[in-house]
Amino acid sequence: MKTNKHIQDIIREAALSRDKAAKRELLIKSGGSRSWFYDAIKKYKEIGEAFFIHKNKNNKHAQKRTHMQALEISRIFRDEYLNCNFRDFMRYLKADKRYDYQWVGYSYIYNILRSKNHCSKLAHKKTIKLLAKEEELKNRPQSLLVPSSATERAKENIHIARPRTQRRGHVVEADATFWRFSDEEIWALHGYIDEASGEVLGLYFDHQETTEGYFNALKPVLKNYGTFEVLRTDKRRTFWSEKKESSPEDSRIQFAFVAKNLGIDIQSSISPQFKPRIERLWKTIKGTITTFMEQNKVTNINEANLVLPKFVEYLNNHVVTLQKDFTTNSFKKFEGDLNIILGHKSIRVVARDLTVTYEKKKYFICNFTTPLNIPRREIMIIQCCDGNLIASLGDNYYSMIEFDNEMLYKSKVVLENEGVKPEDMPQKIKNNSVWAQSNFIFFKKKYSSWYKKHSY
Repeated sequence: MKTNKHIQDIIREAALSRDKAAKRELLIKSGGSRSWFYDAIKKYKEIGEAFFIHKNKNNKHAQKRTHMQALEISRIFRDEYLNCNFRDFMRYLKADKRYDYQWVGYSYIYNILRSKNHCSKLAHKKTIKLLAKEEELKNRPQSLLVPSSATERAKENIHIARPRTQRRGHVVEADATFWRFSDEEIWALHGYIDEASGEVLGLYFDHQETTEGYFNALKPVLKNYGTFEVLRTDKRRTFWSEKKESSPEDSRIQFAFVAKNLGIDIQSSISPQFKPRIERLWKTIKGTITTFMEQNKVTNINEANLVLPKFVEYLNNHVVTLQKDFTTNSFKKFEGDLNIILGHKSIRVVARDLTVTYEKKKYFICNFTTPLNIPRREIMIIQCCDGNLIASLGDNYYSMIEFDNEMLYKSKVVLENEGVKPEDMPQKIKNNSVWAQSNFIFFKKKYSSWYKKHSY
């Protein structure tokens, strides 16, 4: 029976009274039923004041947690998982075989860590500011304490949430963020995320935010999912150029050439709200990646890139909340050669001795074993992702054979090395884009005589 001081006084007074009218008034004041009221009077007369004491007052709860357990959990977080957010710490604590904490829940972990003034890596700015203010008030002398009003509390700038698209693979957001691996090393994490489902598609570490880093992060996206329709980015030179606005064929951007071949439309803006999903993803990743790298004993950037696919799988399965209310799937299967299409492309001029210079080395552009007789002709050199070099003229690919200066100018040796066999040559990338039939030479710069003749 739930009692309070007011009801207890009514029961005592009713037990001592013999006036039926007075008891009826006390019954109305108690707010209980008639049977409960008279049963309470009867039991009070039998056992006295013990009637108001709960039967479980001195009994311990079967699942009550001890103060030592709370202290140990706080110590484990402080010594081993300080760079982890609260929810991931709960998962790691349950999986850690050194401790018997499979029973812990998020509310229990949260209350313990907050009581010890720990702050999650995923805490809102408002929470961080309030904790900082509380810490400041604790350290301030009592004579200087002034009660703060509600208007002085930290407030967030609210903006209207952008609605998600309804097609998975229709819009993909790309960006990079910097993460401190150690006191001496800061790495740039490049990433792609699907706007409709919120699924992390690909991640890659580099020492700086580079075009190569975005290409390497794009590899697992094309390999595991395929091509998409729209790519939302910031106005970094990797994606955006002023010349694109007036003349797409006049652009000199490597990434834009690849995107046009894949049929991807690049949209850029300086506003972070233009790509909110990946901006929010960075905050989530920074709250859990440090502990994940420590668990996998990562010591350098190469080892970090090897475990990133496992980290992406962990994010999609446990951390990121995936949306499943999209209607269609717009990802298209990619069948091209990633080694070629994501390679670095540059333009060289064939000299009169039928050689081209690339990174201070001389090469012949060969059709099998015969150098092409194309002096003073511009040609595209592709440095593939695996480091090999091939040449492209129009829609055809050619092998490149290196000769040093002594063999080229003194011995005058005729080419005897075997060229690349037809079955070993890279196949032409099939794509419906009009840019698939053009060369990077003409994508980079318009040549008036060629452009008028071959205009689409």
